[in-house]
Amino acid sequence: MSLAPADVEHLVRDLAAGDPTPRDMRILRAVQLTRNQVLIEAVRRGVAGRGDGDGASAPFRTLTELQETAPEVMAELLVLPQVGCWAVESLRLLRRRQPPDLAYLAAFTAGAAIRAGRRPELTPGTYVPGLGTYVGNGWRGLPWLRAEADGLALAVRLEAGDPYLSGYGPRGAAEPGPWRPAMRVAWRMLTGRHRLVAEAIAAGFTTLVPLASRPGGKPASATSGWAYGAIALSPPPDAVTLAESLVHEIRHLVLGAVEDVVPLTDANDPRRWYAPWRSDPRPLGALLQGCYASMAITAFWRTEHACGPPELRERAETEYAHRRAITAEALRRAAESGSLTAAGETLVAGLRARLEPWLRERLSASAEELAGRRGAEHRARWLRANPGYTL
Repeated sequence: MSLAPADVEHLVRDLAAGDPTPRDMRILRAVQLTRNQVLIEAVRRGVAGRGDGDGASAPFRTLTELQETAPEVMAELLVLPQVGCWAVESLRLLRRRQPPDLAYLAAFTAGAAIRAGRRPELTPGTYVPGLGTYVGNGWRGLPWLRAEADGLALAVRLEAGDPYLSGYGPRGAAEPGPWRPAMRVAWRMLTGRHRLVAEAIAAGFTTLVPLASRPGGKPASATSGWAYGAIALSPPPDAVTLAESLVHEIRHLVLGAVEDVVPLTDANDPRRWYAPWRSDPRPLGALLQGCYASMAITAFWRTEHACGPPELRERAETEYAHRRAITAEALRRAAESGSLTAAGETLVAGLRARLEPWLRERLSASAEELAGRRGAEHRARWLRANPGYTL
């Protein structure tokens, strides 16, 4: 799906002004569908060029037939996050003159055929992306996490076994039980006080990849630009942390999808930058990704400070003070980099305009002091870990 320049500008301005709208999320989903179709076609041509015979082309023919006869089914399945990851890895293999994993594609097409009402032959034990494992007389389906509050539903697959969703770190268990209580509480919190971002999460978050807990219990979360819809998470210590992680990671998914439409930074700029939430120097594109996500976290804690439960107010005020300060610092660096594209400048200018009045809001002296100390300690650690850099 290609977008007219005016549509791209409207999309970027929407994202700069606040949470993505339902229209924005529909556009980005359509873009991801088109991207994955293009990637699969590139793989098909690469396989055809190898001359591996009719068996290698069979899954591609089935996909083409299903897109013609069951377009709604395919529109849902072709945006599964593992599809983009498989296609990109297949293209890498083809460039190295190695065969891609066509057995995975065959299993995917068999699952699509089943969803379209057909009865393809499957070998017991076959893993079917997005569905689960065929066990001969039925399915061992993927577990789902579901939550509903204030008329808004969230439904995500818990996907711990897919080999093309393995790049996030050590996997956690595919057991939904430990996730459900925190997810229900987090979803009530998001739908009740963060409705627009909850709508974006419901539209864009389709797959949870469970990660193993980190030493010390610090939560981990991650996304990938090739895996639209997937968020990798370790078990959170509480529902509030889970809600914050979802707010954070949906922004990375959204901006990654935007970057499939329009570049935001000069990819040839070799410089690395200080990001106040990372321990390593970051390229400008990664810094901008972090700015966009950090802005969402700032807005989250601002709302929790203003109207969250009393027991959360102190934590919220401190987090808000810290986040607004480091987000402003990082946005200033991005704005002054000289390597933003026109779309990137629009995004950064909009984010800074939104943040500016928040910086003037009065907070307690203790919150401001703690935020300043956290920022200074991070900068000191970063400089020790990255000799040769100046801030």
